Amino acid sequence: MARAKRRGLETETGGIKVQHSTKTLAKSVRTLCVAATFGLAGCALNAQALCGNSYAKAWIEQAFSDAPKRTGAFAKRVEIKTPVHVSAATLTGARVGFSIWQGYDPQDHRAGFTDVAISNLYSHDIYGAAIKTNRKDPSIQLFLADVTIRPNWPHWISYDATNYDGIALDGAEAFFAQSLTITDWHADSAIDNKAAFSQMVDLTVSGPGNRPLRYWTPGPHYLVEAQIDKPGDGTLIWIRDCTTVLLRVYRSRFNGAPRLSSDQISCDTGDAPEVSYLTQDPRNTGEMHPMFRACVGRR
Repeated sequence: MARAKRRGLETETGGIKVQHSTKTLAKSVRTLCVAATFGLAGCALNAQALCGNSYAKAWIEQAFSDAPKRTGAFAKRVEIKTPVHVSAATLTGARVGFSIWQGYDPQDHRAGFTDVAISNLYSHDIYGAAIKTNRKDPSIQLFLADVTIRPNWPHWISYDATNYDGIALDGAEAFFAQSLTITDWHADSAIDNKAAFSQMVDLTVSGPGNRPLRYWTPGPHYLVEAQIDKPGDGTLIWIRDCTTVLLRVYRSRFNGAPRLSSDQISCDTGDAPEVSYLTQDPRNTGEMHPMFRACVGRR
């Protein structure tokens, strides 16, 4: 049962409690979304994707309206504490870009990222990530929209030499991402995902490396209109326990194919993961977080 909170409403999505905004936000971003769809907001390229992106960004802006803001150009590691909203920011040159910790409000463990670009990272040892959560804080909830990561790590050799990631979710309750792009990650994973629950819409991963996506928990985990590409053959998705994972896929492509082949999935335990290829858009069935919207022409 939803209950009113200072920053909006708290409900359950897929068994995970998440905070979201009120009907006033829904009405305002719906207007923005329709405008984007029909080109009235200057969206000439891929208006439908921009619509979903605009909706998600507007949702995050409203949901984090009272949270501390971090903006600007950074050239070293940035330690941030929840609740926090990172917006209109760039970061280069660090071993770890944004490191997220539970902070100021014991009831609010959220971090939001909008219009963020992270590129050309550098590590003096074998570890590194553009965005990182920490094992001590397993209740972190992340909300991303229009985030681009191009770490340009050294090419994968081994865990003893190049244990680098694009995003490393070492501790998180939920991970929600709209229009997240990770290119030239090169090393271990584009996303090393230990979140209990994750939903990604319009995710784009490209470039060489070890394993683009790694899932450590049962989920459920959603990939909606994602595009995962890696040159050559080999693993695209690694799963810690293929006997318990729930991976739900809608209108996604894996090296250009609509379904994952057996050699594109690697299991640490088991060998037959439950991958559900959905025929209905989960954004329209109540399965997805309210920051996601299926726009006109995508329903």
